[in-house]
Amino acid sequence: MRSLAAVLFVLAVVAGAASAAQYKVLPAADVPKGTSPRQIGRFAVLMYSLNRGHKLVFVGVFSSERQPDRGGVRFKLVLTAADAGGHTAPYEAQVWGIPGTFQWVLLKFKRIN
Repeated sequence: MRSLAAVLFVLAVVAGAASAAQYKVLPAADVPKGTSPRQIGRFAVLMYSLNRGHKLVFVGVFSSERQPDRGGVRFKLVLTAADAGGHTAPYEAQVWGIPGTFQWVLLKFKRIN
């Protein structure tokens, strides 16, 4: 029974790696309203600021990519945010969500040095 569980686990890991390797950008026509990179960037900065207690303000989006992921859409953004002193810096953010719902999650938010 343990060997069956081990085999199923390995198959799940391989299937997950294979799906991660298949990167497909959604055409603009397939992107629902309300999921513009600017809106997703604002969400990322707001969630990071609320969770970490940093006073960041969204400035703009430098680049964005989107791909279907687990029944939703994963957005990868490079954005600019300003701190309380007005100093701007670039950040990398990843957001996953289901368009048309309130199910959105900030997966990654990291300053780019």
